[in-house]
Amino acid sequence: MTDAMEVLYAYAQDYLLRSLLEREPDYADALRHADQQERSLRALLGADEERLDALLDERSGLDFHRGQALFRAGFQIAMELSR
Repeated sequence: MTDAMEVLYAYAQDYLLRSLLEREPDYADALRHADQQERSLRALLGADEERLDALLDERSGLDFHRGQALFRAGFQIAMELSR
């Protein structure tokens, strides 16, 4: 991303994302269920919990890159619509 897009992305994360997610009717339930599933799985794994942590770290990285790509796509769409 360009420097300007990095600044806009950071602003969106810091000041817009939370309120946008709170408007999504299913977000809080989905987050709560995901947390419950993770706790249940961790309780079953025991010593293999490190493997789960490694998987979740990889997924988090993928989600980060996907979020950035979605932001860039939205920005490009907005630029095209403003022409």
